[in-house]
Amino acid sequence: MAERNTKKKNTGFAFACWLLVALILLVFFFVKKDTILSNLQNTDFFGRVFGKTPEFVQNHEQKQNPKSGGDAFQIDILPEANSTEPSVIENNRSNLAKQNESTVQKPTSAPDAQKPADRSNAEKSGETKADEKPKTEKGDEARTAEKPKADTRNADKTQSPKNTPQPAATIDVPLCFVVIGSDGSVSRQIVTRKLPKSDSPLTDTLNSLLAGPSAEEKSRNTMTLIPSGTKLLGASVKNGIATLNFSEAFSFNSVGVQGYLAQLMQIVYTATSFSTVNSVQFIIEGQREDYLGSEGTWIGSPLSRSSF
Repeated sequence: MAERNTKKKNTGFAFACWLLVALILLVFFFVKKDTILSNLQNTDFFGRVFGKTPEFVQNHEQKQNPKSGGDAFQIDILPEANSTEPSVIENNRSNLAKQNESTVQKPTSAPDAQKPADRSNAEKSGETKADEKPKTEKGDEARTAEKPKADTRNADKTQSPKNTPQPAATIDVPLCFVVIGSDGSVSRQIVTRKLPKSDSPLTDTLNSLLAGPSAEEKSRNTMTLIPSGTKLLGASVKNGIATLNFSEAFSFNSVGVQGYLAQLMQIVYTATSFSTVNSVQFIIEGQREDYLGSEGTWIGSPLSRSSF
């Protein structure tokens, strides 16, 4: 019986202790209600443990603590800094103001901030800083003025080769003219001329021959028996044979047989001076003829130098 009474007393005492703890927690909860609910809401305690947060926790509106807020924190601290170290801040501001004034006044006060003693000495010697400046500028101008001259000389040197006309490339070509002796005999006269280089040297050479001898060449009794007005209508070379197409004027020679033979000889000797030409086939106005003129000079086959 005594043991049962002791157990009942211990149970009642334990229950009273738990009840007291519950009351303390309840009072503490009501006192710190906002803080507890804010922490439960911020940490999502119920959501992590039970998977669902009660509505009274979700709907709780947090009250900002003025002591811990961002703006209130700055308002509380600033007065303390201003109250404890006002002299330091004022000293810093004055030092900054002095530095700004010195930097602003330095460039403008250089000429006028000269001491009276220095100014008087400068006036006595007749030399001032203002007088020194133009000398420096003149020296600079002299140096800058000399530079373009050097550049222009270099430019002339570099540009002179470009502006100098280059001589045109020429080739020496032999032209076959004739000289008539006192007895009426006809002999060859080879004249060398310089002609501009081109892609059709044979055509250029034959056209130069058809133009006749120059005044200097005529002074040496050089002449041509190719009929006046003869034109080269076309020229081609194949397998050593130059096919030359002449105008109809080539068919009429007033000298006669010697004239026909001489004009054919002039063309053949001039054309075969090129290494690619061995003989000449004559064509008149695009037609191949067997005879040239009324005298019947043969042109039906290619003629070489051995034909004359």
